[in-house]
Amino acid sequence: MKLKQSGKQSMRGYVKTTFAVLIFVSALVAGYFFYPQSPLDVSGVQVVRNDMAYIVRVTGEVINDRTVSLTALVNGRVEEVYVARGDRVNKDDTLASMDNRASIARLQRAQAVVQQEVVRLKEQQQRYDRLSELSGRKLVSVEALDQAQYELETAQAAVAIAKADAQMSALEQDWQKLDAPFDAVIIDKSTESGQWVEAGTELFQLVAIEGWEIEANLDAVDSGRIHLGQLVKLSSESFPNQVWQTHIHWIGPAIERTSERYLNTFPVRMGLGSEAPPLLLGQQLDIEIVIEERGNVLSLPYSALREREPGTFEVALVEEGTIRLQPVESGLETDTHVEIQSGVQEGQWVALFDHDHLENGRTARLMVEDDQN
Repeated sequence: MKLKQSGKQSMRGYVKTTFAVLIFVSALVAGYFFYPQSPLDVSGVQVVRNDMAYIVRVTGEVINDRTVSLTALVNGRVEEVYVARGDRVNKDDTLASMDNRASIARLQRAQAVVQQEVVRLKEQQQRYDRLSELSGRKLVSVEALDQAQYELETAQAAVAIAKADAQMSALEQDWQKLDAPFDAVIIDKSTESGQWVEAGTELFQLVAIEGWEIEANLDAVDSGRIHLGQLVKLSSESFPNQVWQTHIHWIGPAIERTSERYLNTFPVRMGLGSEAPPLLLGQQLDIEIVIEERGNVLSLPYSALREREPGTFEVALVEEGTIRLQPVESGLETDTHVEIQSGVQEGQWVALFDHDHLENGRTARLMVEDDQN
């Protein structure tokens, strides 16, 4: 009898415990659904209007296609060097001269040979004239006259050869000096007085005063957005706080593939600009090319947008302490902001997607970001 009472008491205790657990779980569920969640602290920004611009930023280099190397034209000893690296020279200025004593002697000898052959030609001309007169009177044979004519023509040819040799010697004399082909700056000098050089040895490198420009390589995807006359902004770390402008005056005719980085690019060139500081050949410059500008448009930072699916974006509007996800249409993009063409209005507040729990209907407490630009 006592055993039966003990079993009944145990069963009643089990039922009470189970019932208490059910009540507790029900209370939790009811609390979840019927009691409000604590607000989610979110960072947010306001939809504002800004002037926006799509800008291509690349690095350019100062170049000049009129860069030449001057080499020795003959074997010989460098007699004198008249310039140093960095000197500015004018067209036809002599940069260096060779020891020309041997060439002068050869020129003098060639000129003497010309005189000698001219005298011989005169003698043959006089002899032919005499024999021609005598032949008219039948006093000399035809064979003798033919021989005189042959010797005259030989003398004429000898004079022509001697004059050509003299011209070659005079030209060789010109080769004994190196002259600047145009107004230029000496950017390299690799010879000194007294040095023996062979023909073809590089002695100087020059870059023209005129023709300095800037070249940059742009991504091929931007080829349809670049045109002649397009405005370019330039700057350099060598000249802090200085920005100047120029315009594109040449666009490369073909796409160039960079095998090392697997990039397709095309070159553009522009002048240095009227307000450019003193630049050096090969100097690197920071280039900004304004592709498109739009004024007074609605914009938001990238962190305020989330891509729902490819090409479709949404923002998390914060209205009366509640989040509402809103699809938007985007437009022009810059490095930091996106133009919003539809879906929001100026002055509305949106949460930044730096939190994983932004969902429709969630209560939120807005933490305003200072940077609205």
